[in-house]
Amino acid sequence: MNKLTSFLMVFAALAILIVGCQNGPTSIAPEEKEPIGLALFTLPDGAVFESATFNIAVYAANDRNVDIHRVTAPWEEMVVTWSNFGSSFDANVEGSFVNSGPVTQYRSVDVTTLVAGWLNGTYPNYGLLMDQVDFNFPRGIYYSREAWNYHPYLEICYLLDGVQVCDQIEPDADTYIYERWPDFNDGAYAVIYTGWQNDTDYEKQSLLFFDIEAAPALAAIGDFVWIDENRDGIQDEGEPGFPGATVNLYDCEDNFIATMLTDANGYYLFDGLIPGDYYVEFIQPEGYDITLQDQGSDDALDSDANPTTGITICTTLNGGETDLTWDCGLYLMEMEGCSLTIGFWKTHAGFGPQADVVTPLLPIWLGNEGGAESIYVDNATIAHNILLMNVYGTPSNGITKLYAQMLGTKLNIANGADGSAVAATIAAADAFLATHDYTDWDGLTKMDKYIVNGWKSAFDDYNNGDIGPGHCD
Repeated sequence: MNKLTSFLMVFAALAILIVGCQNGPTSIAPEEKEPIGLALFTLPDGAVFESATFNIAVYAANDRNVDIHRVTAPWEEMVVTWSNFGSSFDANVEGSFVNSGPVTQYRSVDVTTLVAGWLNGTYPNYGLLMDQVDFNFPRGIYYSREAWNYHPYLEICYLLDGVQVCDQIEPDADTYIYERWPDFNDGAYAVIYTGWQNDTDYEKQSLLFFDIEAAPALAAIGDFVWIDENRDGIQDEGEPGFPGATVNLYDCEDNFIATMLTDANGYYLFDGLIPGDYYVEFIQPEGYDITLQDQGSDDALDSDANPTTGITICTTLNGGETDLTWDCGLYLMEMEGCSLTIGFWKTHAGFGPQADVVTPLLPIWLGNEGGAESIYVDNATIAHNILLMNVYGTPSNGITKLYAQMLGTKLNIANGADGSAVAATIAAADAFLATHDYTDWDGLTKMDKYIVNGWKSAFDDYNNGDIGPGHCD
């Protein structure tokens, strides 16, 4: 290091020291400095804010507690004074640190709650204030943004695409205000202060502003999927919600955004959305049609889905808006003349998210009515157990499988499907089940098992539409 460089460094240090020892207003020219990080911070689209830490480097320690407060009014670095600032800060403490230990080292304060409020627009960002808690001296001295190095900074961390990113943001403005010289501006100092210089009642406080752009207020869209029992396209009193319906959200450039199922009452909500243009897609459940679109005069009570595609028109969501007018009405499709599998009947017996369409078709006999071993299916619980094949035997039992496929066939016929293709098979199987139950399977002859499996296969073919009127598409 040459002598000139050494002299300049000593001179700079003495200048800071002189500033720190002055009782009256003294100004120094800002030093040329290297930036420590970003000057402006904006939370990237899709990022999730996690934490924020305020970091300040100590020039002179005093072992005193320093509180951080939210500033509540705008100020300018080269204009603000003790008088015109007027104690414009929130009394609530956002965080604290102790100004102790080695100098030229950073003290850190968790200010996550404060920065979150700036980002989400809870309150405007006018910066923060450093205030020494106790009336005691000496005062604390810290490097400002005008110093050659050791600048204050905020570290803001967030998740972006599942990866944590942390950005450092340097102040856009910082200064201190001095009660003893209440009308003098101290914005050009290379250091800032907290506390009292001596036993006189003249306090110093520091202000720092970080340029953080508030994220836009988020939006939400959603509402209701329901059973339109009278098929008029309007939500009538008493018409129930449809649980478990799949709803997708897209932006108006056809980019997929999210998917969800309606809740137990038929409601759904996509929230936390960036303001913009979106549309909703309702996936048509098996066995149901989508009702008429845009009926009546009340947009909150109509069905908004296109009956063919299940898609709504595009709508614009503004920041802070929750639009609960996007609904879809469903009704059980006309199934006369066609059949459905036992899987359909199993999931529509009232034990899953789909509506119960089995109960209205009961009672049904498996076996001749009144037979000693016949099963009287008079409620959805019995029907569901038979279709699951886990109560009346197991799936390895031929009679258990016959129960399930035969019940599916009789439900289809009760629902209006033509049963002539399996009428003779039903008569034969009913006569057999009147005198045999699932416990008899292992004792049947090989020929009897062959016959039972033939009946089961015929009903399976009927339910799948391979014989008879055909499967409901």
